[in-house]
Amino acid sequence: MHRFNPPPEWPEPPSDTWRPPPGWEPDPEWPDAPAGWGFWLNRSGRPSRGPIGAYGAIDAGRLELATADPALVLMHS
Repeated sequence: MHRFNPPPEWPEPPSDTWRPPPGWEPDPEWPDAPAGWGFWLNRSGRPSRGPIGAYGAIDAGRLELATADPALVLMHS
């Protein structure tokens, strides 16, 4: 289970189990997140990559590229 971790000065989520819905974007009036901010925490409260496709998480394309065999990636160039 991943928990959304809002940056400083953002409102707290309505519950510990809240996740941004697909397409969610933060309010443009909120301050920017600090560089490298971890938007997701794991069960132990440590930074996590988060659920694939969720706001601030690794997206499926980046995850696929990170786990693909480099030789296969070069063949598709």
